Amino acid sequence: MKSYLALVPQYERIHRKSSRMSVLCIVFSVLLVTAIFSMADMALRAQKSYFIKTNGEYHASVTGISDETAELIDARLDVAVCGWTYQGNVGMIGSKTVSFAGASEDTFSILTEMELQSGTYPARPDEALLNQTALEQLGLSAGSTVTVTLSDGRSKDYHVTGVLRDMGSLLKADVYGMVMNEGGFREIADENAIDGTTFRIQFKPGVNIRSAIREIRDAYGLSDRQVAENTALLGLMGQSENGTMQSLYIVTTFLILLVLIAGTVMIAASFNTNVLERVQFYGLLRCLGADKGQVKHFVIRQGLRQSMKGVPIGLIAGQVITWCACFLLKSVSGDRFSEIPMFQFSLSGLMAGAVVGFLIVILASLSPAKKAARVSPIIAISGNTQLTEHKKAENTSCLRVDTGMGIFHAVSGKKNLFLMTSSYAISIMMFLSFQVLVVFLGEGMPALTPSAADLSVTMGGTDLDRTLVEQISTMDGVERVFGRMECAGLPVSSDGGDGTITLVSYDELQLQWAKEELSRGSVSSVQDSNGYVLAVYQDGRNWTVGDTLTIRPAAEERQVIISGVLPATQSVNGAGSCGYVVCSEQTFLEFVGDTGYTAIDVQFSGTNDDAVVAAIRNLLPSDSTVSDKRLSNSESQSAYYTGAIFIYGFLIIIAFITVFNIFNSMNASVASRTKQYGIMRSIGMGVDQLRRMIAAEAFTYAVLGCVAGCILGLPLNKLMFQFLIAEKWGTGWTIPVGSLLIIVLTCLASAGIAIRRPIKQISSMAIVDTIKLKQ
Repeated sequence: MKSYLALVPQYERIHRKSSRMSVLCIVFSVLLVTAIFSMADMALRAQKSYFIKTNGEYHASVTGISDETAELIDARLDVAVCGWTYQGNVGMIGSKTVSFAGASEDTFSILTEMELQSGTYPARPDEALLNQTALEQLGLSAGSTVTVTLSDGRSKDYHVTGVLRDMGSLLKADVYGMVMNEGGFREIADENAIDGTTFRIQFKPGVNIRSAIREIRDAYGLSDRQVAENTALLGLMGQSENGTMQSLYIVTTFLILLVLIAGTVMIAASFNTNVLERVQFYGLLRCLGADKGQVKHFVIRQGLRQSMKGVPIGLIAGQVITWCACFLLKSVSGDRFSEIPMFQFSLSGLMAGAVVGFLIVILASLSPAKKAARVSPIIAISGNTQLTEHKKAENTSCLRVDTGMGIFHAVSGKKNLFLMTSSYAISIMMFLSFQVLVVFLGEGMPALTPSAADLSVTMGGTDLDRTLVEQISTMDGVERVFGRMECAGLPVSSDGGDGTITLVSYDELQLQWAKEELSRGSVSSVQDSNGYVLAVYQDGRNWTVGDTLTIRPAAEERQVIISGVLPATQSVNGAGSCGYVVCSEQTFLEFVGDTGYTAIDVQFSGTNDDAVVAAIRNLLPSDSTVSDKRLSNSESQSAYYTGAIFIYGFLIIIAFITVFNIFNSMNASVASRTKQYGIMRSIGMGVDQLRRMIAAEAFTYAVLGCVAGCILGLPLNKLMFQFLIAEKWGTGWTIPVGSLLIIVLTCLASAGIAIRRPIKQISSMAIVDTIKLKQ
């Protein structure tokens, strides 16, 4: 043996069990980092594919520029692809509105959200693509000729060369979609095309897009209104200047730091308890001539050897968990989640896991190494395995002796107490932090609310008769039908000043749903009395429960009291200067009268609902608009489930690793005091007393950790909620009782279960064996 470091592999062979636990601790720490980074990477890839499909793969768009300026932008070295897209013109095919779009073939296929389903792209001005639903409803196909009435009254025939894939925006607006080449669109362009004409730009990989956009704006004297970013795509690339995205970047950075701290604390706690367990061994090394530096190097070398085993396993396990999450999404619906990557390695996740794995092992080894280096040779000779000398005994006048000693053991080792309670606290903080992201996803997806409609009918020049709700509700395949009456521009006065509101009526079903969405206040008063309403959150308006509004629907003034505040509402009409106000149908009829429904929403019970949609159309006035939201809802749900699966995956991983860390830490803590427990049993302590003492120590760590986690985690949860949700939607923060109970009960239950095995093991050992137990 040339060096004391050569004892490391031999020591690990003899103490396989404790070494195995340290390796497992490293494995789970690396797994935590790898899985979270890899799942985030896969989620970003999936969301990026989704937003490219729904928004187009462009980074910025410019309006109001000349062809010469467009050519100059195209000549920039940092621009990969760019081109004109044209929208804004509408016409008629029969009695149905058709929305025109134009672009070159390359721009269409790369920079727009549109997709050629079959056929060929238009090459001549009299050729066009028509969306699939339009072809089906008109009884046409590729190769047919369709006559279009333009906005100026002219009729023009187009040869259909291919099928445009249906888009949720077209079905939702209840219009046909027609695409032609640049020349074809310019022939029919009117003044409305000016606002819809944009020059889209895609930059090359590696370009600082924010800086490039600023350069283009400054170089050609463009205003902020002329230059717009593709916020969804740039947000996922980390290059958006949007305020919400900037908030998400800050939150994401904080969560990453929290994950790294959790991994470091977990390994540090494991190494610290290992040092406490091996105090006598380090004392023997000092007796054999090892100096403090050599002992310190011994501990660090031991940690690095264990990381060489644990890091690769953690990387593989983290990647497998990511694949399982992707497979789960694919198994739910292969078509809906077609953009989810399967069995692909996440380089960012693997690199983060490897670098962080070795880094936190080194960092976590430093403090235990210093502690081991302080061990005196006298300790090895005396048999004392405690590094800290306690000058004051525990006061047991108020507690049972065994319980008091257990609490004393927990709080006497300040470093061990800090690491143990930090493990609990950080787990709770991470759980509560990620819980906010789930709420954020739900708030940003109206298609997930119980009131989300599959089909929305909007009145044209004729109000929708209220009896339509009953007629539609009797159809097979219809689950729910509900309508809203609206009155825009109603004068209103309040303590905040005068203005106008849009009054919206809710039936009983919608008021029940409003209870779940309410930011603050109560809905019951609106249901029971005509003198109460719900206000809808609006930037710049701080509505509070109890505010009085004076509404003047006609000559007579009506006073109402705000009984609650909603974050949002569905409405056909725009908000007044004072926003929206929601009331019951009875109140609306009393204030405004029976004007008929402005909108009727329908929810279907099945998937094959095209026949039901056709039957509903037959009941409606000819000038009504039927908005089919099924495809757009499905797209939104896909985005939500992609994010939710990965975020819930983070939460499950955090909970699982919390349990493991508690088990490992408690086992190591009990093992480090085995000799003490043997001495206590030799002077008369019974097994039940030993059990109570160890339980008191374990629950002292758990309770202190849970208290610290709640004290730090709840304000953090509230801060993130205010940062991401309240400022955007006006939703009030409430204590996340469900999530808090789950993680706190998990911690306490884990502490209770974790001590069963070491107690049973020590109880079954002979007293002499526990005292003579070698480390």
